[in-house]
Amino acid sequence: MAIVRYSPAREIGSLRNDMMDRVFNGFFGPLSNRDFTPAIRVWESPEAYTVQAVVPGLERDSLDIQAAPHGLSISGKFSFAVPEEVTVRHSEYGDGEFRRTLQLSTQIRSEGVKASYTDGILTITLPKIESQRVVKVKLDDVAQGETN
Repeated sequence: MAIVRYSPAREIGSLRNDMMDRVFNGFFGPLSNRDFTPAIRVWESPEAYTVQAVVPGLERDSLDIQAAPHGLSISGKFSFAVPEEVTVRHSEYGDGEFRRTLQLSTQIRSEGVKASYTDGILTITLPKIESQRVVKVKLDDVAQGETN
């Protein structure tokens, strides 16, 4: 094993080279096929689940929503047109695809699922089947130990 003397200048040079590579690799080439995972929010009521996904800039036709008894799958394709007579110098997004799959603890009624897409927000309502809904049970007004 060789012993190498510590050199702060070498460490700084290496760090500088890494930083420059990151800057120029992202700056001078358009990014394509980037991983994109939309942020989601899920909430539950006694009757249904509601899922919201942030998917700005997508065409409605590029979204694919599939509901199963215990899950939901959202996928889509995004593409951003660039005029032919220009050269892209910097881009933080590119063309690509995404897919999100959610498992639900309660079975849903697939035929009752509704979806809307407004201002880049996809909202999906997944109604629960009747037998899976939680029902609040009230106690009778009869005092303990009394019989009628």
